[in-house]
Order: sequence, then C-alpha cells, then structure tokens
Amino acid sequence: MATSLDLILNEVIAKTAARLSADGFKKSGNTFRRVFDSGAALIEFQKSRGNTGDTLSFTINLAVVCGPLLEPDGLTLQKARAIDGHLRQRIGVLLPDRQDKWWEIDAATDANALATEVANTIGDIAVPYLLRYVDPHDLMVLWETGQAPGLTEGARVRDLRMLKIALGTDRK
Repeated sequence: MATSLDLILNEVIAKTAARLSADGFKKSGNTFRRVFDSGAALIEFQKSRGNTGDTLSFTINLAVVCGPLLEPDGLTLQKARAIDGHLRQRIGVLLPDRQDKWWEIDAATDANALATEVANTIGDIAVPYLLRYVDPHDLMVLWETGQAPGLTEGARVRDLRMLKIALGTDRK
C-alpha cells in the first residue's frame, strides 16, 4: 500500500515523465530510457534503504549503455538498467556543488514544488549530459581522456579497447 510519501514521489516521477517524454524518453517503473541504434540513455529514481514512515529520500542515477559493448545474445538496450551502464553517474555530481544529491520527502513537502524542481533538474542538466555520450564515438573520446564515470580504470581500458575494435578504429 502506498504511503502519502510514496504518493508524493509518484507525483515527482509523473511530472518528470511528462517533461522527459518531449525528449523521447519512455518510462518503465522508476526508469526512463531513450534507446538509439547504438546506445541507450537511462535515468533511474532510487529510493534510500534508510527510509522510514516519516521520511523518504531518493536520488537519481544516470547511465549510458553502449550498444556495441553488449553481448549479442545478452542484455538488450531496451532492458538495460543504470547498473549495466558503461557510463554511470549520480545527478549530484552534475550540480553546482558536485556532491551526491538526495531529495527528502516528509509530511511538510510541497509536492508540486519538489516535482517541478526534480523534473527541471533532470531535463535541463541530466538529459543533455546523457545525450552527449550516447553515441559510442563520443563515449570513446571521453574514455581516451582518462575519464570514465562509474567505471574502474581497468574497466575503462578494457571497454575502450573493445569499443575501438567494435567501431573499427583500433590501430594496433
């Protein structure tokens, strides 16, 4: 049974869905996904494990899944989750203070104001960030700089090598 706090979160998610539909994102559960021929951009709402009956906290996980790096008989772009991303980032890192960002809902929360804030933050900041790297060539360029949000250095090197091979840009 949904609590009043869950209902506020659902309002936030619904307002975000309305904002993201214009950008081509489709909602599935608490995940928004825009699939391209060669990759997918994902936005996921994650509730805190420490929620109580009085407060509910959530954050936003962002990811890009690179199609050429998926196994042919494995996970599809249409089913990928943020945890499967070849680029993974929490939204707070993209905000001005560059800190992990958790929004808190309690009995005093103005649902409409929170929904507007979250939907605008995602639409104005997260979407452009994800769309910048959904093309495998752009992801490759990012990795070549030594950056790989959400990946270890070993995974960055491995995935960069595999991506270069998949794209036919590997020059031994």
